[in-house]
Amino acid sequence: MMLKDYLTKMKIGLPKTMVHLDRDVYVAGSVINGTIEIKGGLIKNKIKRYDIDLISTDTHDSIEETLNSHSVFCSLECCPNQTGKISFLLNVPDDIQHISNDFFNYSLSINIDFGNANNITQNVPILIDRH
Repeated sequence: MMLKDYLTKMKIGLPKTMVHLDRDVYVAGSVINGTIEIKGGLIKNKIKRYDIDLISTDTHDSIEETLNSHSVFCSLECCPNQTGKISFLLNVPDDIQHISNDFFNYSLSINIDFGNANNITQNVPILIDRH
C-alpha cells in the first residue's frame, strides 16, 4: 500500500475546517450567513459534496430534527498548505418560535465529503432568540 493510500485510509492529514458566522444570535426568519474555511492537509483532496444542516435538539426528550438543509455537489480542489473558503446562506424558519421551548438547543452540522469514505463533520452551536 502506498503512503498516500495509507494516510487517506487512516484519515491522517485530512484538511482542517473552521466555520465563521456573521452573528452571535439569530432570530426566526433571519438568514445565517457563514463561511467554511478549509486549510489543506498533507495530500491533495477534492471536495465532492458539502452539506449544511440547521439542527434542533430537544434535550428533554433526546429528539433531533433537521429544520433546514443545504447540499451542494461540487468538484473543488483542496491542496496542501492552501486555504480556501466556501460561503453559504441558510434560512432560520419563521415558525421556529412556535416549536421551541427552553429545552431546545440549535446547531449547524457541517459535513464535507471528499469521496472514498473520507469526510469531515463539524457541529457548530448557534443561539436562536425565540422571543
